[in-house]
Amino acid sequence: MKIFKNNVNNLLILSALLFFIFLTRFSHELTAFALPDASLIIVFAAGIVLKEMKYLGSLVLGIICLDNFAIYHHSYQDINLFNSSYFFHLAIYPMAWWFAQKLKLFDLLNFSTVILITISLGFVISYGGYFYLFDTASSNSLSLLSYLGNNFSSYFLTNIIYAGLFYLGFKLLAKFNPTVRNIYVGK
Repeated sequence: MKIFKNNVNNLLILSALLFFIFLTRFSHELTAFALPDASLIIVFAAGIVLKEMKYLGSLVLGIICLDNFAIYHHSYQDINLFNSSYFFHLAIYPMAWWFAQKLKLFDLLNFSTVILITISLGFVISYGGYFYLFDTASSNSLSLLSYLGNNFSSYFLTNIIYAGLFYLGFKLLAKFNPTVRNIYVGK
């Protein structure tokens, strides 16, 4: 019975995380109807809460399906999922999951260190891959550092805010629910 309850809880958590990915990833930008993309932090959070790799696979598959749907829904002509820059972008999710798995103590110093590394590497890998492998028009007029500099503040600020909200929410949940306190300790 306990295994069934754990699976149901994990499926509910996975469904909620996929729902948040849908809410924040469909347009990638802050509008009246959409929030900025939170996929990196959501996958990081899943790495802490859902320890099994099948959940990572489910989230990445959900991201791919949503990206594909968004491309066709918005009628993007020059974007597709089958290019090398997209594979670099997808690589940041297993990386975020891996860093979350390495987080053994959920205190502010450890969390801040790991999340800053995750966000910084995710930014360099994702945007660097896009710059070198897909966006050839801007790569002729900008250097990689200029391109990264132009995009860093929006990416970094958004992800730091989401990471802070996750940290505060998780700490608040742990304060009121003692069973949550040890969830971040690795298996």
